[in-house]
Amino acid sequence: MVKIYRDYQDEPGDVFQPLPEELAAGFYALEMENFSEDSVFFENTLPQHGAVLEMGCGTGRVARHLAQENRPITGIDISMPMLQLATQHRHPHCSFLCMDMLAPAFRKPFEAILIPYNTLNLLTGEQTILRCLRGCKANLRRKGRLIMQLFMPTTDFLSNDRTTFQFQMFNRPGGGRIIKEIRKKYLPESQTVQLEERYRIRPMQEGVANEDYHTRTCIAAFSLEKWLALFAEANFTPKHIYGNYTCGPYDAALSSCCLLVLECQ
Repeated sequence: MVKIYRDYQDEPGDVFQPLPEELAAGFYALEMENFSEDSVFFENTLPQHGAVLEMGCGTGRVARHLAQENRPITGIDISMPMLQLATQHRHPHCSFLCMDMLAPAFRKPFEAILIPYNTLNLLTGEQTILRCLRGCKANLRRKGRLIMQLFMPTTDFLSNDRTTFQFQMFNRPGGGRIIKEIRKKYLPESQTVQLEERYRIRPMQEGVANEDYHTRTCIAAFSLEKWLALFAEANFTPKHIYGNYTCGPYDAALSSCCLLVLECQ
């Protein structure tokens, strides 16, 4: 007999195991595969012709939406489980490679480079970010575009010294639920956010045990001014700065999303 709790917080204390890469890739696909608002934005800002490089391509969600005959897309990622999911969806104008975004190496320059969904925030050191940006410049033609989405901490978030909490729930393939918790805390000394993602798998089937996993990381939480200084040091000029996918203005007090279109000098 399976005991059903009124609320998952009423359950006994859990022991969270490190999240395996294979599960992380599957959870990402479950959560994000049908999300397309960012892809629509990138479609309107990418050039219509010329090869594009996507850094941190994950499951290939964005690349598949954007690739076309006159605009082939090469996606790179360091996660083999993510790339395995990407290659399951065959697309005639997409290719995927296991490659570190800190060391992109291609024979021909790209028309544009795309860094979607806060991927650059995963690099927390200024010199590491500059290394990535310089690698982008080396693989872009002159006047080529670098397009990205950055997480930006809002004024309220910066002034709050408590851990913030977000909650999502997904239907689990095969039955049951996956409950996702996101806990964030700003660390002013390092200008980073301590991020913990918890996944509670609830099969809700007799004889099938609950499972609990988590992953911890830190992400860069710089001001726009600091990001712009880093871009300038790497010889990129901002052409457009937006605060949402519909090209609304960026507002530091309200926008946790910043979308930038930069030009390679």
